[in-house]
Amino acid sequence: MRKRCASFGGRTVTGRLAPAWAVLLAACGDTIGPPTPAGPRVDYVDGAIEPILVRGQAAVIEGFGFGAAPATGGVTLAAAGASVAAPVAGSSDWSDLAIRIIVPDSAVSGTLTVTTAAGLRLTTTVHVIPRLRFGPDTLSWRQRTAFPSAPVGVAVTAAAIPAGTVVSTALYAAGGAELVGGRLVPDAGVYVARALAGGAVGAWVRQPDNADPLKSRVLPAPRGFAAVAVATRYNSHFAGSALYVIGGIDSAGRAQPSVLAADVTPDSVVGRFAPIEPLPAPVVGATAVVRRGRIYVIGGTDSLGRPQRSVFVGRIAAAGHIDGWYRQPLLPTPRAYGGGVVLDDRAVAFGGVADSVPPGGGLDAATTRLGSSDTAPVSLVSGFLAGPWASGITLFPAPRSQFATLDLGDVVLLVGGMYGGAATNDAETLAAVVIGDSLGPFTGPVGSSTIAAQGGGTLVGPAGVTWRESDGSRHALVIGGIDLNTGLRKSGVWGF
Repeated sequence: MRKRCASFGGRTVTGRLAPAWAVLLAACGDTIGPPTPAGPRVDYVDGAIEPILVRGQAAVIEGFGFGAAPATGGVTLAAAGASVAAPVAGSSDWSDLAIRIIVPDSAVSGTLTVTTAAGLRLTTTVHVIPRLRFGPDTLSWRQRTAFPSAPVGVAVTAAAIPAGTVVSTALYAAGGAELVGGRLVPDAGVYVARALAGGAVGAWVRQPDNADPLKSRVLPAPRGFAAVAVATRYNSHFAGSALYVIGGIDSAGRAQPSVLAADVTPDSVVGRFAPIEPLPAPVVGATAVVRRGRIYVIGGTDSLGRPQRSVFVGRIAAAGHIDGWYRQPLLPTPRAYGGGVVLDDRAVAFGGVADSVPPGGGLDAATTRLGSSDTAPVSLVSGFLAGPWASGITLFPAPRSQFATLDLGDVVLLVGGMYGGAATNDAETLAAVVIGDSLGPFTGPVGSSTIAAQGGGTLVGPAGVTWRESDGSRHALVIGGIDLNTGLRKSGVWGF
């Protein structure tokens, strides 16, 4: 008897992206029988096989057989010379499928142990780093290694790689566009760089172009204003490392639903990019957030440049594919070229444009921009939205779009963009404080220096990325963008 075929839901024991046909075969076997009995187990912590946790912050343990209530059970983490109990806030934070803990201040990298209500001991490995609060007023922008081209609409992400007590970071940038003859022409380039101590960055290395598609390590088709994500065993269910380029415009300037994926190492792309599970609809200029092994794609424009209310969530599966893209409740307000964050139990979308716009959002001061926010609850176990979106508070002092969003944990920064005072650069960087599941209003300007004052331009549409070092210190980059006052693309890379 043939088993009913599931869509790309299989597992693989390899550390590389499984070919689509292999995943389908794994999902569509020849026989069917009773399911294997499930035993108590820890599957993932914070959505990852081997996560990097932060002292003092919440973490979620996923699995089965923990018991409906903790009873005499509990959770411990390694500590210097012993172990330390991890607080479970209340009975609602413990279920048979998931436990939410607070990582103790004395925890270190090592074994996390769950003692179930029945007395069973379940273990897994976690990495733990200190929690350092970021002070926006101390922000000082410094010029970093320049990007090889002057991109607008490039997508950038970071992957953390722990080894012993050291956490190193690899940076990946994909796509982008150049202005040629009055129109934006997307690029297929993919670049890799290493983050260095203190927030410095090594050389950006373009991956090999090759006429043979099996040997090429750039995108098989140009993309601009796409979203990008990277999956590793430290942030997802995938035991390997893969880079995903999501949506974006093609050479004709039309939004695409494609998701292109390739195996990567910290220093290079090692496999060709291939299409995997596409989005349910074409999208460009969306906000993409990776949280606990899920990718959230919020808003964006369609192929005609019209802002959308759509929200999609996809889980990175054990095979490295996306375990389905799921339509979520619609945003109350269409928005594109804005920002967003996913907190412990809440998603927040903010800013952006509400009018139809060209790729990248354009530089028209008359475009209707948003200073508002929308917010929705997020399920602790599934990662899906647990209810409808609702209109939130106005977070911006003035409507704003086309900025870089830098999520630093306790603080979220906005850098650059189009807003009422952009031409005079009177609010280059704004900051908002995160307290629990609440994001406060953005205020500023913040920092002891600005990019514009150092010759970096008044940036519209820069890309942004953040990461942490082993000591818990936070770093960030903004890359490229258009100088509003000159209309020229910038190759500058600025960081702290």
